[in-house]
This record gives sequence, C-alpha cells and structure tokens, in this order.
Amino acid sequence: MATLAERLNAWFADAATTDAVGRRREPSTAEVAQAISEDSSHDVTISRSYLAALRNGSQTNPTISVLAAIVQYFRARPMTLPVSVGALINEETADAADDPAWASSLADRQVRSIAMRAGQLTPEMREQLLSIMDALDAPRPSASSTEGQDVD
Repeated sequence: MATLAERLNAWFADAATTDAVGRRREPSTAEVAQAISEDSSHDVTISRSYLAALRNGSQTNPTISVLAAIVQYFRARPMTLPVSVGALINEETADAADDPAWASSLADRQVRSIAMRAGQLTPEMREQLLSIMDALDAPRPSASSTEGQDVD
C-alpha cells in the first residue's frame, strides 16, 4: 500500500503543468506551502520544511486541518487522481499497481497520453469526452440485422 508521502508526491506529479517551452513542471514544495499559508479560507499555515517532511515521509501524522488545507490546494488544480482527505490517508484506496487490468491499460503509451490530456480538461469537457467514448462503445447494428429492412 502507498504511504502518505507516496500519495502526496503522486498529487504533486499529477498537478504538473506544461511550461512555456513544453516541459512538464510540478509545483514546488515552497510554492504549495506558500499558497496554502496565504489562503484566507482557512487558518492553516504550513512551512516549506514541514511539507517537505510530509513528502519525504519523515513526518507521518499531520492534523486533519493540515490535510484538509493540502486537499483544498490540489482540488483547485486539474487533477486526474482522486483528491480528498480519504484518498490521501486511506490505506484501502486501490492503487493502480494493485489492479492488473488497470496497470496493463496504463502500460500503453496512448492510454497514458489520453489520460494525461483528459486531466487538463474542465469537468464539463471530461463529461463530453466520456459521452463520446460511451457512443464509441455502444453496440453497432450488424450488417445482418439491417438486411431485409427497407431503406428510403
């Protein structure tokens, strides 16, 4: 099972954005700590060193308010991973590596590319993409089922 540090680092990787020259860039620990501390919607302040300690696993027991502030930061970004306190601390959350079908699907470069691009979409656009995929998965009438029908 993934540790808190591993799940937190996965969120940092998932929150990566493309810079002006096309490189993927994760938010820095300092940037995230500063954004959390400056957020006026809660009273949590977090230092860069404490967040780094959570990321490297030397600190393993943050308060619920710290976890909630971290979740709030990542929820404001386009993410493909589930973002909640439960997803961050719950040992029973299924990891992709634990599901052979999921791991096999993600081994394909095109599947990873589609997933990463979908993560950059708005929720409304993701819903449209899922509708298109559902239409592609829908059973198509076979040639034998359309034979004998009058076509105008």
